[in-house]
Amino acid sequence: MGCNLRDLTTPHDVELGDFEGERVAVDAFLIAYQFITSLRARGSGQDGGPLRDANGHPVSHLMGFLDRATAMVGAGIDPVFVFDGRPHDLKSDTLAQRKQKKVAAKEKWDAAVESEDWDAAQKLGSQIASFTPDMVAETRKMLDLLGIANIEAPMEAEGAAAVRCARGEVAAVASQDWDTLLYGAPVMVRNLVSHGTKKFGRVVRAERVYLKELLDEHGITQEQLVDLGIMVGTDFHPGIRGIGPKTGLKLIREHGTLEEVCATKKCEIPEKLDEIRALFLNHPASDLPLPISGMCDEKGLRAMLVDGHNFSERRMTRALDRMHNVGRLRSGGQTSLFDF
Repeated sequence: MGCNLRDLTTPHDVELGDFEGERVAVDAFLIAYQFITSLRARGSGQDGGPLRDANGHPVSHLMGFLDRATAMVGAGIDPVFVFDGRPHDLKSDTLAQRKQKKVAAKEKWDAAVESEDWDAAQKLGSQIASFTPDMVAETRKMLDLLGIANIEAPMEAEGAAAVRCARGEVAAVASQDWDTLLYGAPVMVRNLVSHGTKKFGRVVRAERVYLKELLDEHGITQEQLVDLGIMVGTDFHPGIRGIGPKTGLKLIREHGTLEEVCATKKCEIPEKLDEIRALFLNHPASDLPLPISGMCDEKGLRAMLVDGHNFSERRMTRALDRMHNVGRLRSGGQTSLFDF
């Protein structure tokens, strides 16, 4: 999730309709985990794992993407889902820590299931969630059948999306990861995919954050924002102990750079600092144009989801109606150039 910059921003509430007619890049991995951790087997005798089809195959990710992706298209948004590529070596420590936590949670979950402690199993279910390569491939296949654009980033999805946004290829980046701003996305939208759903009894609202507004309000540059983020802690560096967003802002405004802050605080300058900065300020992104959105292949989609994964007619009808209402539904056959 990167560093939490919420206390330094001024989010603006938005509606899905505010993005009608615009392309929006969507950080796919974070929302995938939202689907997998929220759409789980609950109730008496349930283990808290992902929802599964009749063959025991996980389907929470497909259910989530089908519903929310078509809701965005139905609202007139042209989403481009961006999937993570190969992680940078500097992220290895973060990934190792996440794996260690998941392994520990899996041991507890296995013990809870074996003892039929379903309450404990359901609480632990969200901690063992995984979005595997096979699940990624399934999701992208479904998006292709829906005619919804999707790409794999060279490295970090939110980083590549931010670069695309800065180039003007998309209007905003939908992500929960505050690092999106460190990567230089001019416009970040939080909760766009979950807008209108309920969480802890409250309706989730989408929020738009403007990078320039943040920089101007606090009188800092993009480079200083990156230094602030590194001090607080990112996926590439754990941060400097005792420094949060507000303290980091005060220090960077007083001293200008992370090196000067470290000199004043008499702490070590983070290793590979220039390399970490470059990951944020010059993140890799393909120069290829984004794929064009197409028509939804109803026949292919039904074959995959209804025949292959036991999706209900009600679920399919809701999604297909949304595509039909915006002229994006085709009855069958392969997509041709005339569908674009």
